[in-house]
Amino acid sequence: MKKAVKVLILILIAFLGGVSVALFVNKSDLLEYWLKRLIEPEERPVYSKDLPKPTTRPINAYSVEQLFNIDTTVVRRINLTKTIETYADVVHPENDLKDITFKINGYVEKLYADFTGKYVKKGEPLVKIYSPELVSAQEEFLRAYDYLNKIKNSSDTTLKKSAQELYDAAYKRLLYWDITKKQIENLKKTHKVFKTMTLYSPYDGWIMEKYVYLGSRVEAGKPLFRIAKHKKLWLLVKIYEQDLPFIKVGEHIDIRFEAYPDKIIHGKIDYIYPMMDFKNRTLNVRVVIDNKNYQFFPGMYSKVFLKIPLGKVLALPETAVLDTGKRQIVFWEREKGLFEPVFIKVGRYVDGYYEIKKGVHEGMVVANSSLFLLDADAQLRGKYKTSFTKHQMHHH
Repeated sequence: MKKAVKVLILILIAFLGGVSVALFVNKSDLLEYWLKRLIEPEERPVYSKDLPKPTTRPINAYSVEQLFNIDTTVVRRINLTKTIETYADVVHPENDLKDITFKINGYVEKLYADFTGKYVKKGEPLVKIYSPELVSAQEEFLRAYDYLNKIKNSSDTTLKKSAQELYDAAYKRLLYWDITKKQIENLKKTHKVFKTMTLYSPYDGWIMEKYVYLGSRVEAGKPLFRIAKHKKLWLLVKIYEQDLPFIKVGEHIDIRFEAYPDKIIHGKIDYIYPMMDFKNRTLNVRVVIDNKNYQFFPGMYSKVFLKIPLGKVLALPETAVLDTGKRQIVFWEREKGLFEPVFIKVGRYVDGYYEIKKGVHEGMVVANSSLFLLDADAQLRGKYKTSFTKHQMHHH
């Protein structure tokens, strides 16, 4: 048992030592050396004359593949497609929201749209408001109307003109307060002043915000309700900072809502917002989605997928590129089993591939594994000196 453990230790030492020594010695010398160490008695002293002699011959393909197990890949042009997966929120379109306001002061006497979220149709009553100012305006109009009728047969043109102007001003005042012409004509016929005024919905939609209650004071110009149609909604897609270079208006996206996991909605980017979310480091891009069937609602969450074709470019897998932070290096297989470092310039990184801008050309074979071992070997052999730069320029 003890002897077996010693043998295993010797094998491990042999392997580790072989990796470093193999860089400088011939394969046959190396095998002979370690066979002697394993077969001959452990107590046998080792003399310098018994060590394998250094050689200037390059390491052949057999020894490199055995020691480093290096895979290779070919520099080639491929069609790159950038895949982006992110999330998005559904919001009200800003151009779809409409505030309903009253133009004079008053008090809520009756509330028809009495809860948030209620659906109302165009022309449907929302609220009835009592307004002392409205009563005064009607009474003023009736006085102007009666006075105009009284002097209509007068020969004094100046007086008639003044009466007409007074009537017109009172009439317009009622129109400005959203009293209809039909209501004004009815007022002229009946001389009955209405103390309340009813506001009607300007179009179909949902009550998204309700700012008044029964008995509330209404102030001129302040909103009473906020209504939204929801025939179309906005999807605000969150794009992370590193993906911004790939985004442009018109880009097609696929949308999957959690409420409808088996259904994919297709859309395209309509607008790119000009400001980042400081906290989340994302930028909103807008997608308009059709909602004629009212299946989507503001506040819904969705996952978004973009597949952006980048065209055919020179590329290498990331496993073939050694990135030190300051420079990028590949190891070109100059001869079978003999690798030389080459500086390159990379472009975009897309799904495991680097776009290659400079340094290598199509068809070159480069290492696709053991890059750190090759880097250490290149440093030991001085391959990063000035001579390397000339060599690189020659092969670029």
